[in-house]
Amino acid sequence: MSNSLALLAEIRQSSERRPFEVLKLAEPLMLKRSVSQAGDDAWLVYEQIILAALDEGQVDLAKSVLFILDTRFKDSQRVKRLSGLVMEALGHSDEAQTLYTEMLEKDATNVLASKRLIAILKSQGQTTLAIRELVTYLDTHGNDFEAWLELSHLYLTQHLYQQAAFCLEEVILQQPANHFFHLQYAELQYTMGNLDIALKEYLRVVELSTDNVRGFYGVKLTADRLMTESKKGKSSGNKKDQVSNASRMDNVPQQATLERLSELATERLVSVYNRAGDTCKKTAEQWLKE
Repeated sequence: MSNSLALLAEIRQSSERRPFEVLKLAEPLMLKRSVSQAGDDAWLVYEQIILAALDEGQVDLAKSVLFILDTRFKDSQRVKRLSGLVMEALGHSDEAQTLYTEMLEKDATNVLASKRLIAILKSQGQTTLAIRELVTYLDTHGNDFEAWLELSHLYLTQHLYQQAAFCLEEVILQQPANHFFHLQYAELQYTMGNLDIALKEYLRVVELSTDNVRGFYGVKLTADRLMTESKKGKSSGNKKDQVSNASRMDNVPQQATLERLSELATERLVSVYNRAGDTCKKTAEQWLKE
């Protein structure tokens, strides 16, 4: 039994979600009522079992173990949060939402209650309310980059690109070495038409991840589009168009640099696809020639 408790403790400390293994280890402990051998950590074991049971869809087991914790810690916010999770698993979202709201009224800084409330609102399609709650949460917990990322995704569902870009900037400030966040930001800037920023971010992506196909595609597409727009601006007879185009192209590299970037991106893409299957390689080469 002590070996099972030690393994459960190891899983808790690693913060891994291994529900099947947890339940397998906990089953003999529950049958022989030997969880108490863990001493003060027994309550952590019970919590671990509840979360694992919910992950595995064993709601009845979660309810039975929750009763033990609820009897011992009646006014615990942590136990109430577990009660909310059980309610959600049973499909009682409105009751869970009410519970989380009450918890936040008592303690507005309750991270777990805030996140569960936001998750419920999102699952119910109440995106505007979910955004409002997430903004309130970030007023207090501004260093939670995952929350900024979630807020960015919510803004994108509402086509609020400027707000989504701001959120991604906050993410990048906290996670500057993660190429995927730079890629998301680059693609968003490309969508918004900010090609100079998009090109810089795509170049940052391929700097951090040297064989990133999406990054090199982005470099090529952006460089080619910038060259096209530059030529259109120069050939336009309208002076206003020329002035507008010149002001937008101030931060853009010279034509020769753009051409070289496009060529280098093409070379890297060909190199990457040379390692792929023939079908993939032929498709990529055909696209790159167009």
